[in-house]
Amino acid sequence: MHAAFDNVAFLSADKVSFGEDRGDGFHTAANALDSGWVFDVREDYGARDARPPVRWLAEGRDPSATIDSGPAGQPGFTNEGDNEITGIHVSDGDPTAAGILGAQIPALFHHGWRWFWTQQHGDNITWEVLPNRRR
Repeated sequence: MHAAFDNVAFLSADKVSFGEDRGDGFHTAANALDSGWVFDVREDYGARDARPPVRWLAEGRDPSATIDSGPAGQPGFTNEGDNEITGIHVSDGDPTAAGILGAQIPALFHHGWRWFWTQQHGDNITWEVLPNRRR
């Protein structure tokens, strides 16, 4: 099940990544972590023989979010205490008008194209996704 999509970035002309922010209630109901997904826009995911989207990340709580969740259930406490995958960003870093997002088809991991995501509502770390360099 894929739900609570919060952020989106194209990785190429036909691959798009989404980050989820399920919230604690949805985490519990679905017994699932916030996840990052890659979908192929050419795939019919409703077809019986469809390949599933690629899950590139399943994110649990970091230390700050774990501490922050301690008062959960207390009167007046509204923070869910979870992290979320947010701020997905793919860019070649071009600061000119030609580099405006959507002006070029991303060539991820080539010609300066890089992929980042931010782990928010915890330690707020920005991570870079790197290619798997198998030999």
